[in-house]
Amino acid sequence: MMMMTKQTPPLHAGNDPSPLQQKNYRTGLVYDERMTLHKCSFDLNHVEHPDRVSKMYDYLQEEGLVSRCVRIIAGPATEEVVLLVHSPEYIAQVQAWQKEAEVDPNQNPCKLEEGSPTYLSPHVYNCAMLAVGCAIKLVEAVLQGEVDNGLAIIRPPGHHAEMDEAVGFCFFNNTSIAARYAQTELNVKRILILDWDIHHGNGTQHAFYSDPSVLYLSLHRYDQGKYFPYMDESNFSAVGEGKGEGFNVNVAWNKFNPDLVLVSCGFDAAKKDPLGRCNVTPGCYAYMTHHLKSLAQGKLVLILEGGYNVQEMSECMAACSRVLLGDAPPTVASGIPTRISETSIANTIQAHRKYWKCLQDHRPSSLPDD
Repeated sequence: MMMMTKQTPPLHAGNDPSPLQQKNYRTGLVYDERMTLHKCSFDLNHVEHPDRVSKMYDYLQEEGLVSRCVRIIAGPATEEVVLLVHSPEYIAQVQAWQKEAEVDPNQNPCKLEEGSPTYLSPHVYNCAMLAVGCAIKLVEAVLQGEVDNGLAIIRPPGHHAEMDEAVGFCFFNNTSIAARYAQTELNVKRILILDWDIHHGNGTQHAFYSDPSVLYLSLHRYDQGKYFPYMDESNFSAVGEGKGEGFNVNVAWNKFNPDLVLVSCGFDAAKKDPLGRCNVTPGCYAYMTHHLKSLAQGKLVLILEGGYNVQEMSECMAACSRVLLGDAPPTVASGIPTRISETSIANTIQAHRKYWKCLQDHRPSSLPDD
């Protein structure tokens, strides 16, 4: 994430003549209270808890944003849809985990950073299938013109989930499945997935690593591979393979002309988040949303991933929601990036210059990778 140092005068969004601010948008909102049933029975303070979505939804209601949105009603995904990304053996495994947790909800299949476990519950399979179903129903509503854009308040999150493995707090890869569904069922040719969660979406990267029809751009904390998910593939040098070479970008820019934009919308880079420990403001998230609306004729869907400070993530989602609905983004201050940030950008440009014409005349500074 880019860290700001010396402050420069603020950017006044209200003076931006962009047509994105001059109409009201039909914004779809999908949320199902049943997703709160998945909870950790042996650690009531676990960061991935039901309040992440229930209190976020309540906050949007209090701010008058739910009533401005079009409610999208969804049910669980079918196994056939989940098979677009995951193996049948793995789907059966998650089903088995739920049955095992019905007998012993204190099971603990794997460990996460800082000793925080990925937990099972008697509702894990049902909630994971419901999260997928909500994501694809919202994408379908956007692509069929029922709404212009949308936000999915769902859990458990998904971008770490691999084809045959639960990783982090993730069981099924909601965003990846929604992208494949859009391609196979709704005739979408090219998709941009922007992942602004503080953690690299290893599962999403692997799902599309050799596929040039999906451009995956991830903004994440890396710390020389010492930050979850602790993978060398999270570095700027992971550019894709085969026909997908050049279509995996681990620090991002917008140049792909997609037909649909999906955001793996994690808010764990926000202020006061206990895992991310960065300082991205609601206004910054709103600005990113604002600029993404210029792509794909505005077909933009935010799909909740991480974020573990309930108040901060609720404020961030509210800021994004207002922009989706057509409000101007708030005034934010620009700044000067740190040397480390400049190095990350320069490294990414260098790694991708040969794949993108727009970068071939760009000559970034040669900076040490410190």
